[in-house]
Amino acid sequence: MLHIGPDREARGGIASVLRVMGESSALFENVGVELRFVGTTLSGGRSLLPKAMVFLRAIWCLVIALARSEIDIVHIHSALKGSLVRKTLFAGICCLFRKRYVFQIHNGGFFERYSKMAGTSRLIVRLALRRAERVIVLSDHMRERAVEGGILSADRCAIVYNGIADPLHGHVPLMRRDHGAVRIVFLGLISEAKGIGSLLSAVENLADMTGEFFVTVYGTGEIASFEKELMSRRLNEVISYGGWIDGEEKQAVLASADIFVLPSRSEGFSVAVLEAMAHGLAIVSTAIPGIVDAVRNDIEAMLVAPDDAAALATAIRDLLGNSELRVKLGAAARRRYLECFTVEKMACDLSEIYTSCV
Repeated sequence: MLHIGPDREARGGIASVLRVMGESSALFENVGVELRFVGTTLSGGRSLLPKAMVFLRAIWCLVIALARSEIDIVHIHSALKGSLVRKTLFAGICCLFRKRYVFQIHNGGFFERYSKMAGTSRLIVRLALRRAERVIVLSDHMRERAVEGGILSADRCAIVYNGIADPLHGHVPLMRRDHGAVRIVFLGLISEAKGIGSLLSAVENLADMTGEFFVTVYGTGEIASFEKELMSRRLNEVISYGGWIDGEEKQAVLASADIFVLPSRSEGFSVAVLEAMAHGLAIVSTAIPGIVDAVRNDIEAMLVAPDDAAALATAIRDLLGNSELRVKLGAAARRRYLECFTVEKMACDLSEIYTSCV
C-alpha cells in the first residue's frame, strides 16, 4: 500500500492518522499489509524545498513506484479545497497507469461542499471518486450523504473509523483527583469551526464557579485573536493557552486532566476525542456527525447542540459538581475506545478493504 497524504509530522487530523499508521506498521504487517508513504506537503522546518517542489516530488515518487509495479493499491487521503484538487491529480495518475486506488475523505462536511462546487470541479471530483475501488468515509452521516445524493453506490462507499494506539498499553487509567480545581482541556484547531467562541461564552456563564476549575486550550490556529478575546472578556485568569503539544507532552496533559471539551460545529472523526476516550476522560462535546459515531450522549459523554453556549455551560457545570459522574463517563469512554477505535481495529478494517480490491 502506498499512502498519499500530508507529511506525517505535520499538524492536523490526516497527518496524525498517517503517523499512527506508520508507528503501527508491524500491526499492519500482521494482517498482510506493507505500508509506504509519500508526503504531498511537509511540515515547517522539515524541508527547504518550496511547496511546489515538494508536491512535484510526490508526483515523481508515485510515477516511479507505479512504473516499477512496486505497489498493489494506492490509498489517497483528502480533505477539502487545495487538498482535494491535489489528490484528484494523483487519482488521475493512477488511472493512467491502470492502478487501483482507494480514496479516503477526512472532512465531515465534504458532501455538503461538493454540491456547491463549480460544474467542472464537481465533475473532476465525481470522476476521481467513481473510479476509485472504494471511497472511505469516517461516519454514517457521510456515507448516507454520498449514497442518497447519488454520488456513490452503497457497495463502493465504506466506513473506516480512525484508530489510535493505546496510550496506556492496556493498563487501567490512574484514579483522578476528587478535590482541588478541576482541570479542563481543549485540543484542536483554535477556530470558530471548533467552537472556541462557544467555549469562551460557556466559561463566562460559569462565573459563579470561578476558582473551582481552570481551562487550558492547546492547539494552533487563530491564536492572536483568541488571546485578545481572553483579555477583552477578562477570562485570562481561568482560561490559558498552552501552545501546540504532541507526543509525550500531549499524553501527560491528558493523563492529568479531568474533563475534555470539544464544542465543534463540524467534524470528520475527531482523533482528539479518541485520545480523550483512550485516557478515560469525561468528555463534553457536540451532537454532530463524527462525534456521535464515537461517543453517545449520557453514556460515554455529555453532548450538546453546536453553538449553544448555555447548554455547554450546563454540561460542564454538571461534571464540575459530580466527580462520580466524571469517573463513570470516563470509564465508559475508555471501554468504547478499546472495543471500537484501536489501531488494531483500524488495521483489520483497512486490510479487508484492500483485500477486496486486489
